[in-house]
Amino acid sequence: MLTNWKVIWLLIFLLGVSIGLQIQTISTEVKYTSIKDMYAFSIELESQQSEVEQLKIKIEDIKNQVATYQLAKTDERIDYAQFLADEIELTKEISGITPVQGPGVVIVITDGTRELGEDENPNNVLVHDIDIRALVDDLRNAGAEAISINNERVIFNKSNIQCTGPTIKVNDQVFAPPYIIQAIGDRKFLESAINSPDSYSESLRQWGLFVEVNTSVNIKIPKYEGFVEYLYTN
Repeated sequence: MLTNWKVIWLLIFLLGVSIGLQIQTISTEVKYTSIKDMYAFSIELESQQSEVEQLKIKIEDIKNQVATYQLAKTDERIDYAQFLADEIELTKEISGITPVQGPGVVIVITDGTRELGEDENPNNVLVHDIDIRALVDDLRNAGAEAISINNERVIFNKSNIQCTGPTIKVNDQVFAPPYIIQAIGDRKFLESAINSPDSYSESLRQWGLFVEVNTSVNIKIPKYEGFVEYLYTN
């Protein structure tokens, strides 16, 4: 028959085993996040917040466009059919379903080749999907009117950019580095968005990744080849 002390020690032993198992379970669920990834997440969050503000501005622009349509419909001095035809062509360009060309920038980004420090995570010198998304967001915020990655058109809210091992998938197409991002817009603004000292791309350079940007007077970006499906629009 167990004495009181033996019962107490047995309970302490069982409690210790239980705590140990819980700690082991928790530790297996913890995922390592590098400082580079944490910085990328913070930049992406700021970019998403900025994009929300831009969408609010676009809502006001659309309201103004609706008022313009109503005015054009009632104003006999305006050729309403031609007005609508011009708007349709403009909408096609903005939506990405037609090829476009114009001035802009060409960005080349690829994995770094520097030697890793002791116990350093190799992911620090690899290009990840979050890096590409951050650069795309920076270009959008700088006024890019059209963007492509490795000649694959990127359109808002439809194009997926995600990692697939050492490669990146864009619109269900898999690409390996180097990644070539093209953007049409004001060349000075777009170049500054990539080369400014506090830009996300500069942080990538500091981590050892290769990022190069060149301006061009004429960039050709293809149309979006994916299927645009609207789930909630009648």
